[in-house]
Amino acid sequence: MHYSTSGDAVACGRNGNNLSSTADTDKVDCKSCQRSLVKAESVPAKKATPSLAELRKQRLASQASQASQVQAATFCFKTNWRVRLGARPDRCRLPRGMAPQAFV
Repeated sequence: MHYSTSGDAVACGRNGNNLSSTADTDKVDCKSCQRSLVKAESVPAKKATPSLAELRKQRLASQASQASQVQAATFCFKTNWRVRLGARPDRCRLPRGMAPQAFV
């Protein structure tokens, strides 16, 4: 027994004059017709998986937000050292040795 709402075509796509069909879903025996009924009932309103373009946009947006957070939270020693040297009036570097020496 196949599923058909009209007498012309059945849900599984088979043709023939001697096909028995019904509109009652409980009486359908054809496995292909049953699968097509299940697919028709379970069509989601929105796609279950996002497209590649949507995934790229999400990834780029998350990377941009993470980069802005990381830049605020990351301490850069080189930048800090340059700022400290630029703030000194005589442009002298601090000593690198262990002696208590004020200037080089």
